[in-house]
Amino acid sequence: MLGLQAQEVREAIGGGQADFDAPQGMLTPDDLALLYAYFNQLGHLEELVEAFGQFFEHSSPPNPIVLDIGCGPFTGGLALAATLKDSRFDYIGLDHADSMRRLGERLACSDLVPGDINRYWVASLEAVDWPHPRSWREVIVVVSYVFASPTLDGAAMFRELVRLLDRFGQGGVTLLYTNSLSREANLAFPAFRDMLLEADFRAVADSEGKIVTERYHGQRLRRLRYAMFRRDRDETFRVRGA
Repeated sequence: MLGLQAQEVREAIGGGQADFDAPQGMLTPDDLALLYAYFNQLGHLEELVEAFGQFFEHSSPPNPIVLDIGCGPFTGGLALAATLKDSRFDYIGLDHADSMRRLGERLACSDLVPGDINRYWVASLEAVDWPHPRSWREVIVVVSYVFASPTLDGAAMFRELVRLLDRFGQGGVTLLYTNSLSREANLAFPAFRDMLLEADFRAVADSEGKIVTERYHGQRLRRLRYAMFRRDRDETFRVRGA
């Protein structure tokens, strides 16, 4: 792996919390993003594919808006494209690292992704320049592993998220959270969950679980912390200028 042993790779990517825009020795930012994808992305994809597969088992929303906060290299987009029967959606990938967004665009343009996906890459919620008028389109928000970041301001993220959802319109919103079982990685989540509940979201699921994964040495169990929240479509008609 780029001339490194496995332990050296783990140290370079810092459990997924490294500065992926800062070169490390001979490793460029793009090298670091590739190493992250090699070590971390498959497990995250498997979790999201399982979650989306269960949630959309009987029906799937037409042309949803997907907001992937802490997207890494297009992880939520890959999982949703593999799940939806009609792979047509608008995807907003938010990641602080330019290298992650570059790799995400490479994957989004590859043969791995069928269908028609409009992509918007941003470094922050405030940077989202949504070009469409407000509507009743469904919105899917993915916040997998974002709370593992020690620098995350959950309250500020929530405020910006609410503002952006209002710009999207009045469609239903599904928010999916997955993380490791580590206590430290989940410390900021309870406060964020309380803010969601106060903002008329309801908890569809909030627990710990496991999925079965296939690797070259056989099956293994991947344990995770997960939650799903739902806010239904707002059918109220708003008077312009009111």
